[in-house]
Amino acid sequence: MQSPDSSIIRLEGVHKWFGNNHVLRGIDLALNLGEVQVIVGPSGSGKSTLLRCVNLLETPTLGRVTFEGRDITDIRTDLNEVRTHIGIVFQAFNLFPHRTALQNLTLPLEKVLKLGSDEARERALEQLSRVKLEQKADAYPGQLSGGQQQRVAIARALAMQPRLMLFDEVTSALDPELVGEVLQVMKDLATEGMTMMVVTHEMGFAREVGTRMVFVDGGVIVEEGDPREMFASPRSERLKQFFSQIL
Repeated sequence: MQSPDSSIIRLEGVHKWFGNNHVLRGIDLALNLGEVQVIVGPSGSGKSTLLRCVNLLETPTLGRVTFEGRDITDIRTDLNEVRTHIGIVFQAFNLFPHRTALQNLTLPLEKVLKLGSDEARERALEQLSRVKLEQKADAYPGQLSGGQQQRVAIARALAMQPRLMLFDEVTSALDPELVGEVLQVMKDLATEGMTMMVVTHEMGFAREVGTRMVFVDGGVIVEEGDPREMFASPRSERLKQFFSQIL
């Protein structure tokens, strides 16, 4: 485990039950500034629940989550303020269908960050350009491909200028030929030094871009380490079995 002063996020003894279903079973995990941590594992292993506990979209039943040294599981924490610093992009695009791509970005900037309309527009166009969609600023979501909609969703999260980005299987709903354009945006972010936690089935991305890989199964971390080393010589039988099924 990394030292507390070096980690932007730390999960300590995190358990999560949904009724009688014990989904997370004592997760201890830290994420350092500048890291791209990829979380892999079979369906139903608890990966997405783990990710959603990072910004308390799911509240841990037991355990503690700290962000930049602050215990955000403390009931006195202003979670809305914390979440302005943690961007999250989901499998579903969650765009407003009746608003243009540009308006999907400016709305939270004006409503949440209280930016003026000119500043919000300038920042929104900058982020659309970052994901190579400035020419689609006035298009509605229904006029965009799935890959383009997901890139707008990423731009919307980036426009808030977060210190951490969470990605929850953002390519799994896309047609195969559209996956590459979204992964390229994420690779560019990694190159720029964005701190990221990525739940993914894209093993090529995990191997190439990840600085650390976490293999989750049955609600526990089975193995973690350098992605290239884990692909080359997995230590646990469970990870060997997982790779044999998907590679």
